[in-house]
Amino acid sequence: MTDPDQILNQYEGKLVEAQRKSDALRESLANLRVMERSADGQIVVTVNDAGNVVDLKLGNSLQRRDGDTVAQEVLRVLQAAQSRVATTVQEAMSPLLGSDSEAMHFMMDKLRSAQPPPPPQYVPGGGGYGEGQPRLGAIEDDTPPPPPPVPPRPQRPRPPQDDDDDFSDKGFLR
Repeated sequence: MTDPDQILNQYEGKLVEAQRKSDALRESLANLRVMERSADGQIVVTVNDAGNVVDLKLGNSLQRRDGDTVAQEVLRVLQAAQSRVATTVQEAMSPLLGSDSEAMHFMMDKLRSAQPPPPPQYVPGGGGYGEGQPRLGAIEDDTPPPPPPVPPRPQRPRPPQDDDDDFSDKGFLR
């Protein structure tokens, strides 16, 4: 027969260990940052474990560029940083959760579904996009879409054919 005090002590030990792991996970995630640079190094975006922007640095040479172009490049760099969050979290959490644990798989599935995929043809940390590739936001066709078709007017209901034999109590103003 097992001693109830021994079982209680083992249970308390497991709770203390779980609390320690939980605190370590929380601290690790709170300090996690993913930084991504544009190809020319003028845009630097830093996101946290949730993919939220925590820092954005823009170089002075961007003042001479078109605002829309800069905005598109900022969004591309942001998307690239956000797409790396799941991998960075996995690298940070593997020692605590185990790389093949059910908790790790669950967390990674949730993170990957919440973050955007990396932009196509983007080389993280510099290099930019491949030559001749269409840019994000580039207009493929300048023609506006055709207007929607006009819906047909509803037809007025037709009166019954045998009006001569109508002995209903309805008035003539319908």
